[in-house]
Amino acid sequence: MLGKGNPIQEQAYNEKVTKAADSFWGAFQMTENGKVKSTLLLYSFCLCWVFIAVYGVLFFFLLDPLDALTTGLPVFAVNLVESLVPTVIGAAVCSLTWFLSKTEKRLLPAAYLWVFLLMLACLITLLIDTDSEQAHMILQVFGMFVLPPLVIGGGSSIFLFYRYWKNKPPVAPAAELKKRQ
Repeated sequence: MLGKGNPIQEQAYNEKVTKAADSFWGAFQMTENGKVKSTLLLYSFCLCWVFIAVYGVLFFFLLDPLDALTTGLPVFAVNLVESLVPTVIGAAVCSLTWFLSKTEKRLLPAAYLWVFLLMLACLITLLIDTDSEQAHMILQVFGMFVLPPLVIGGGSSIFLFYRYWKNKPPVAPAAELKKRQ
């Protein structure tokens, strides 16, 4: 805590922050029998890095051919094509993970949530470390190459999960399950 405050209050605040951080990072630790405490948290975190790599590769390989195809068009149209084409292809590729997991359908939206949190942390760090002239360029790059994948990919994952959740059959209470047996 900043400032010259009460040392007892500062110690209580530091203990509260330490406890919150330990509980978050504790979800990544193993239990006594060697299993991960939160598989969703761990798998979605790892999957978010795969998504970032997919989008990075697509933007890397598609920007030059798209630039060659859009010569002569207005700058707005070129920027729109160069940001949307790799984004839509990347969202389609990343959405294939929806069909890989038959039981854990929260994995896809959780991975996009991790991507959002990581990109937000990167944006805040870059804006803090740069001056106002470079901040405009950073915001433009984020607007072209980060925001569309988050909106289209994250939106499609939320749509898929909502549709799954809405059409999911209701779970019978435990008492009814025992009666049936």
